[in-house]
Amino acid sequence: MRFKGKSVLITGGTSGLGENVAIAFAKEGANILFCGLIDSDGARVTAILKEMGAKAYYTHADVREERAMEALVSEACDHFGGLDIAFNNAGISHKAARFAHMPVATAREVFDTNVMGVWHAMRYQIPVMLAAGSGAIINTASILSKSGAEWMTAYGMSKHALIGMTKSAALDYAGTGLRINAISPGPMLTPMLTRALDDIGGDMSKFAGGFPKGGPADPMDVAQTVLYLASDDARTITGANFIVDGGVSQG
Repeated sequence: MRFKGKSVLITGGTSGLGENVAIAFAKEGANILFCGLIDSDGARVTAILKEMGAKAYYTHADVREERAMEALVSEACDHFGGLDIAFNNAGISHKAARFAHMPVATAREVFDTNVMGVWHAMRYQIPVMLAAGSGAIINTASILSKSGAEWMTAYGMSKHALIGMTKSAALDYAGTGLRINAISPGPMLTPMLTRALDDIGGDMSKFAGGFPKGGPADPMDVAQTVLYLASDDARTITGANFIVDGGVSQG
């Protein structure tokens, strides 16, 4: 029960890693506000969390909209009296395409979601945590934040930018009690992976990043890294990018 009574805000919490992180926090006593765009999934995850005894709230919110992120943080403060932890997880991918065939609109949509969505969220999370004298923010990147990858330029670009933003923001607030870190998962058993495999139609030469020897990770296992970075055990860690990929990016 490391997080008993702690307040947690999660973007992209209606499925995949976000859902698993919400459940993992609830198991350890946290209260959770999460957002997403599919309301039926929001209701489903809320029911799971409440059955576990957590105070849990879902809000329909698009991370690309700054005012929506401002309202989301205000809602967390209204429900819980403050904000202890934020997991900025909302993100999108795109269909596999070579650079010159990638529509500009696709690149902009990916960047607006994966980078500016986190920017908007942190823009309002940070002042609340600074006022409290402590807090932990964890952002979801990808192993494609480490190196280039064929077919996935827009996604890889966004995750590289996210790491740069995370590290720079961490330095801005080092020593204040606020810590900002990132995780970079490899393939996980999530709906996003299913969509990616469907998109390439079995042509694994188009799958960026590769698979670890043990196969795609259980997102609940990846969730434990998020909880570690949110915990007091990681109180000296800020500006880090934790690679959680079963070793696939070392090959």
